[in-house]
Amino acid sequence: MKTEGIFQFGEFQVDVLARTLRRQDQIVTLNRRAFDVLLYLVQNPGKALTRDELLKNVWPDTFVDENSLAQSISVLRRALEEKPGDNSYIVTLPGRGYQFISPVTVVVPESLSVISPDAASSTSKGVLLQQHTIRTSVITEEKEQLGLSASRNRKLLGLAAVLAVAATSVAGYYAWMQLRRVPSPKNQAAIGSTGIPPAPRRSIAVLGFRNLSGRPEEGWLSTALTEMLSTELEAGEKLRLVSGEDVARAKLDLPLADADSLARDTLGRLHKDLGSDLIVLGSYTAVSDKSETRIRLDLRLQDTIAGESIADVAVVGAESDLFDMGSQAGSRLREKLGVEAVSPVDAVSVRASLPSNRDAARLYSEGLARLRVLDAPEARDLLQQAIAADPKFSLAHSALAESWSRLGYDKKAQQEALQAYNLSTNLSREDRLVVEGRYREIDHQYAKAIEVYRALFTLFPDNVDYGLNLATVQVRAHQGHDALTTVESLRKLPPPASEDPRIELTESDGWRVLGDFNHQEAPLGRAVEKARAQGARLILARALHDQALLFNFFSRTQEAIALCRESRDIAASAGDRQSEARALRAWADILSNGGDLPGAIRLYQEAKNIFQQIGSEGGVASVLNNLAVAYDRKGDLASAEKMHRQAQASFRLLDDDAHRAVVTGNIAEDRLEQGDLPGAIQLYQEQLQLGDPANTENAALAGYGIAYVHQEQGDLAGARRGFEQSLAAWQAKGNRNASAYAMWSLGSLLLEEADFSGARKMYEQALAIRTTAGDKLGIAGTQLGLADLSLEEARSPVEQEATMRQVIEVFQAQKDRDDETQAWCTLARALLAEGKAGAAKDALQHARSLAANSQNPNIRWRTAITAARIETAEKGVAQSAVGIATRKELAAIIAKSQVLGYQGVELDARLAQAEIEMKGGQTTVARSHLAAVETDAKAKGYNLVARKAAIARG
Repeated sequence: MKTEGIFQFGEFQVDVLARTLRRQDQIVTLNRRAFDVLLYLVQNPGKALTRDELLKNVWPDTFVDENSLAQSISVLRRALEEKPGDNSYIVTLPGRGYQFISPVTVVVPESLSVISPDAASSTSKGVLLQQHTIRTSVITEEKEQLGLSASRNRKLLGLAAVLAVAATSVAGYYAWMQLRRVPSPKNQAAIGSTGIPPAPRRSIAVLGFRNLSGRPEEGWLSTALTEMLSTELEAGEKLRLVSGEDVARAKLDLPLADADSLARDTLGRLHKDLGSDLIVLGSYTAVSDKSETRIRLDLRLQDTIAGESIADVAVVGAESDLFDMGSQAGSRLREKLGVEAVSPVDAVSVRASLPSNRDAARLYSEGLARLRVLDAPEARDLLQQAIAADPKFSLAHSALAESWSRLGYDKKAQQEALQAYNLSTNLSREDRLVVEGRYREIDHQYAKAIEVYRALFTLFPDNVDYGLNLATVQVRAHQGHDALTTVESLRKLPPPASEDPRIELTESDGWRVLGDFNHQEAPLGRAVEKARAQGARLILARALHDQALLFNFFSRTQEAIALCRESRDIAASAGDRQSEARALRAWADILSNGGDLPGAIRLYQEAKNIFQQIGSEGGVASVLNNLAVAYDRKGDLASAEKMHRQAQASFRLLDDDAHRAVVTGNIAEDRLEQGDLPGAIQLYQEQLQLGDPANTENAALAGYGIAYVHQEQGDLAGARRGFEQSLAAWQAKGNRNASAYAMWSLGSLLLEEADFSGARKMYEQALAIRTTAGDKLGIAGTQLGLADLSLEEARSPVEQEATMRQVIEVFQAQKDRDDETQAWCTLARALLAEGKAGAAKDALQHARSLAANSQNPNIRWRTAITAARIETAEKGVAQSAVGIATRKELAAIIAKSQVLGYQGVELDARLAQAEIEMKGGQTTVARSHLAAVETDAKAKGYNLVARKAAIARG
């Protein structure tokens, strides 16, 4: 009976070692018992198996009754998609048992998973060098808080216009993504369907080796020997290896230099920070003669718990025999640790994880070394050369994919990740799954990525990174509740795994995608506290950065600035230029939101310079986008659009349609603010076409913009459909923050249709979400809408006055001039309804002064229309010079709004003009005009205007 290998039948494969069932290239989830039954069935195809035989052989040491066996068979039928009466695989033998009737083929080599036919055909036949950069990375969400900002210049509320586009498209927070604190696996239970703790594994970290030769050109051997030895120690999964990235971060945080031996206190710190029970370190000497280079490698094995050395090993060999040296050193260390020798099957995976020639090994090692010190451009160049030296080198493609990701080249990263996936067939099961998970994630196949990371975390629960990977992809897939559930599983792990500050950061991300910003504060605070206590500097820099963004959202501006400054300083001192630039960009965002536009522009330029120096085109594009927003707020719309178009060009260069779509939407808003409705809708449609059809968020965002334009143009039915479609998409994704915007807009539209109860329902739902999220600016915007509605319903104007005064304070604090203008207008209406004509005029004067500086014609027109009604409210004013001037101003608004296509503005201005005519005694003309307004408004669905026209006509 085969106990290893892959059993293939129909479209399915059963991988014994990976304990996975796949249909083509997709994992089919099975619980432990169902998998055990399936494995025994495929090992005995065509044989009639009694129930007793199955129970005895499948679960020899566990009591399981026949009912449980029947349930497992039922689970298998569903997994294999067998229909009633059509048993293609499993046949029930009445009164006896079961028979597996499908032909079964054993795929060779045994114990190696078949990923796909295409992947198998492109398998490398060379010898590859193991690496762990990709294997243990925690990939974070590609876009920093693609959230909805509060209003800027119109009722669209600046959706995505102040978007802080991430510096990279795949590895967003790359500066901290590898900073893992891997726990000791002792007494640790598996997180997965089995619920059975795996045998505890000792963890081991290879710290690297000092180059005693004195020749820098031999420096690459340190990384190469480290990777080869790591591969040998990791084979067979008896030991858990701490990745080279963790080691590099530990050296940075301690700091820790290369040495031949470490003191007891340093060993204790490594045990705590790396979760490593054992470490290997030492030195090497390379001596060249005429024919070849000879190498002596001296190793020391130390116990981090006991704080003492266990063994010393020396290996000598030629540079051309590096693989044999690594194998020999690893074998001797395994022997010292009482770990069985590498099996012939595992040896196949070891050989497949090594380069096929010296040049590939050297270039790959140098590339990994540059990645680990966050030098993505140099790493990219070296890895490209490594691939040229060995094109079938799967792990080099995977590392290159990460390099491209850090630089923002999403499509190039996808291409390399796919190559790595196709070439990964002969890797170990763990490396195969990691390479596949990274490919699925980079290619935005989130459902499949989640399956792979869940399988990894189930198979290797002592590697906390796999759990973090799972939660992070769930966040990226907007499965916030699932991510929070995974986070709770991580918290149940024993220390130090449960104390990893990245767990808190991931929880914060989960709350963010759910739009619940109040719940973000506590986990972010814990992340900062834990990272600071552990001395994890780059995790701390990231946590401070995220905390600053949240505090800015809560209008805690000075605290946010201090956090950005600290984040910048930490990143700079650690040599992480990318995180330094990100902190500067966040700092600039805060200043821009607060109205310090010169300061913001200065910091944006500083961030852009750093991004340019390190070759991060994605970072440059993100800063250009946010610079555009700063120029917009400054009132320089021409410069704003210019910056946005430069950002658009950068994303085009990156072949990054996702971010290009977002920036295109921002340019649409630039056009909208300048009154160009046709130009805006054309750009929103372009945004829609650029986005991935599977990205419902982009479709919802573009559709939202199109709906707003339709509303302004008088197509209220089309606007309603658009808002409702966006709302449905956001609700399906669990994006509460975005849903609140759609609800707010539907409330405004229903108000124009005179559906007061429907409008109030939408406003109140939006207000509830924003109140829960602690969105002060959003709350103020919703209260503004509710006040307008209440005045139309003739509710207490005194209450509306009190509310508007509070709302105005919020808008003033946020430097949100356009919404402040509208709030002063609503306050003036409330005061007039109270009979406070003088106070109403004073409020209106504030609105007028603000509107005069607005670049948005809609704001200027709406303010002028409100002013016309209030300034002519007193008896006799309509016939005066003020009345004449007012009607002239309204006539100009009507003419301009007709030309630009603002149907709602035109109707409201015509209504105000006719109302003034009626007050001025021009009854016949006024009634004729009011009748025409009523007819036109009804035809377009503007029932509120039609209703007011009918009342004014008498």
